[in-house]
Order: sequence, then C-alpha cells, then structure tokens
Amino acid sequence: MVKFFTVAFLAWSLALGSAAPASDSPVLQVFRQWLDAFNSGDPARITAFWQKYQPGAQSRTQGDLQLKQMTGGMKLLKIVEDNGTHLVALMQETNGGYSESTLDLSSTDPAVIRGIRGHPVPPPGGSEPAASNDEDLAHRIPSHVAEMPSESAFSGAILVAHNGSVVLDQAWGMADNGKQVRNTTDTQFCLGSMNKMFTAVAILQLAQQGKLALDDPIGKYWHDYPNRDLASRVTVRELLDHTGGTGDIFTPEYEAHRLETRTLADYVTLFGDRATRFEPGSRMEYSNYGFILLGRLIELMTGDSYESYVQKHVFLPAGMLHTDSRPEVNRVDDRATGYTHSPGGLVPNTATLPWSGTSAGGGYSTVHDLLLFAEALQNGKLISPALLKQATTDQTHQGYGLGFYVLPEGYGHGGGSIGINGELHILPERGYVLIALANRDPRMATNMVEFIQSILPGVR
Repeated sequence: MVKFFTVAFLAWSLALGSAAPASDSPVLQVFRQWLDAFNSGDPARITAFWQKYQPGAQSRTQGDLQLKQMTGGMKLLKIVEDNGTHLVALMQETNGGYSESTLDLSSTDPAVIRGIRGHPVPPPGGSEPAASNDEDLAHRIPSHVAEMPSESAFSGAILVAHNGSVVLDQAWGMADNGKQVRNTTDTQFCLGSMNKMFTAVAILQLAQQGKLALDDPIGKYWHDYPNRDLASRVTVRELLDHTGGTGDIFTPEYEAHRLETRTLADYVTLFGDRATRFEPGSRMEYSNYGFILLGRLIELMTGDSYESYVQKHVFLPAGMLHTDSRPEVNRVDDRATGYTHSPGGLVPNTATLPWSGTSAGGGYSTVHDLLLFAEALQNGKLISPALLKQATTDQTHQGYGLGFYVLPEGYGHGGGSIGINGELHILPERGYVLIALANRDPRMATNMVEFIQSILPGVR
C-alpha cells in the first residue's frame, strides 16, 4: 500500500518497551503504554491504545506501524521535561538516529491525549565531536558515509552550504541499478512531502497579493466544493498547519483508483464528500488531503494548473530549472529510481508510486535547486520576510508552521516513503543550509542531515 507522503515520516511517534512504574506521573504512564504498544508492532495493541486514550484517532495505527518499520523501534534516553500533563523525551532509534517526543494530556482522570508529536534531532552532545571548521566538516561527512555498513550504504546526494558558499557537494550510489547509472549532484530525486513547502509559498504569495486571506474559510473562494459544511468551516490557515481535520489520501478508495487519480480534481472527486474528522482548529493531524485542497485552490483562483503555477511563481524566480512534478510514465533525464529493501534484495519502488507528484508531495528536484530555493526564501524573492517568519513559527504547539516544520535552530521539511527520503534544513542564525536526497527508504537522508547538524562547527 502506498503511503507516499507519510505523516509517520515527519510526525515522529516514539517508543519504549517497559511497564510503567507506579511512581510515574500520569503523562509518563500513558507515554510508556503507548511506546510499549508501538514497539510491539502489533496493530491490535496500537489500535487499542488509541481507542482508550484518544477515541477517534485509530487512524494513527497505520502511521505508527510505518514508523516502527522505519526506525526498528525506540528506546528512551532521557526525560527532558515532565510536569504531569506535558512530557518531552529524548529517544534513540534502533536503526540509527534520535528523536524528541512530546506528549500532552488534556485531562488525567480519565487520561485523555490532547496531542502527541515528535521530530528528529541531532545526536546528543558529546556523541560526535564538532568539526573544527568547514574544511573539517567537508572531510568528516564523506568519512561518515564510508563507515556506514554495506547493507545501509548511503545512496543519494548531499549538499552543505555556509553563508552562501558550498562546503560539500557530493553523491554516492546508483540512480538506476539495472542500467548502472550512478547518482550525481544533478540527479533528480523524488521529494515526497517536501513539495508542501512549494505549495505553502504559492498560497502565501496569493495572500501577500491580497487575493485570499489565511483565516477565511475555503468556501469563500471555492463555491462548489462538494461538502459545503467542510468548506464553510475549514480555513486556508488550517489547511497549511494541518489543523483542518481533512484526513489523508492513502485509503482503500485511493488504492483502488491509484493510476486513475491523475489530477487534483480527481482527488477531490474521490474525497470531496468527506466530512471533517474533528472540529477544525482543535488539534493537529497531518493531512495530505489538506495540501491537495490547497493545490486545487491555487488552480481555481489563478486559472492555471498547479504544476504550471509553481513553475512560474516559485521555481523560476528562484532559478530552479530542475524541479517539477511529472507523471511517472514520462521520461525525465537524470531522474533516480527509488529502491526499497525486500527479502530478495533491493527492488524498485515503481509499483507503489502515484500517477504523478501533487501539491501534497512527490515532485522531483536536485540538491542544487533546493539550495536555490533556500536562498530565495531567505532573500525575500518568494515571499516577504514577515510572511516567512509567520510560516516558520510554530502555529500548532506541535512544531509545525505554515507548510514548514519548525526545527531546532531553523526550519525546513522532509519527505519519505517506500524508496524515497529527502531532507532540507535551513539554519538562518548559523548560516547553514543542509540538504540530503536519497533514493532509499527513510530515514537515510534524515539521519544524514541530523548527523551533519550535530557536528557543525561552533557552539552547539
């Protein structure tokens, strides 16, 4: 089953496998139960947990199962904060990498989960010494790649820039195993959910031009949306920050029509009659369909296709000449094939892909183009500094802005699914842009960027 821009990849659920001591606070008791269910990998146990602590959230089961497969499970390293209803924990993943998890309860008697979220973080201080300077950094990264086990050898491209100068620009592995074509720094890799940044910028441009208001319901601009109740209550902002309750697109209906669902309008035909999953604005739940709606809104308001509009108003102004959302059946020079592990070895992910990339994710780009995007954002070429600040400020208390994740020291977005993983971190105060794109399963690129961030020169 395709889970192409999976919430599991970017909204990190975390895990621990031990019983809850009686002395644990209420929130830690719930946390341990959830993590124990997560680590079990048992769908019934995970679903039972959600039924007990957040009724109506059983759809989280699939995301937890996906993340369990990606991470191999988790163990608790440290409780960072615990006040009884709010918990922050540092976790280590079995397959490599670290995450920070936050769990909030809306009540303790009975215990009810208000929100649970997480994000990748660099390794704890002291696990790797910082690079002494950029030259040392450029040496340390390839050395780290060379030390990786052969079964998880890095396949993709990495670019690190500091104050506008490229520190490292290098590629490893194969873009096409069958044809023996190697990855280069000009290879186009599938972005997964990283496309959401482009969609958000396009919407914010329309807001900047006064053509829409972020706090208006989408029905003000979309008069024939099938579910009028949803259109009258869900705002543009709530689609951007995943609080609209509009649900996902990777459902049995989608799977039955995967190759027939080719346009944004096709997705609306499939899902437009659905009601909201909860009161809009009441909580965050990552919604790929919400970003489908944003893309379709762009089309309706501009009279242009989503692909054409972002080409003209995002990619070209930034100088991004190797970024697009093209159907998988189209030949695209230098486009990498994604590969996933199977019992028989690496196999292409082509049978799992949607017809084409969308406003929710799945376009293609290069590490060079993503650097141009980062620079254009910071230089005000795409949206005003004020709008960028709003987009990259936590809107949800769960580390998400408006189409961007709010990261330690900066902002960015990742993407991942079967045979796909990418990560962009923009760290304005330190002057670094970190990019990794991989044609392998998550979290290959994410772990690489987190490693790089953990050894950046200077104070950590």
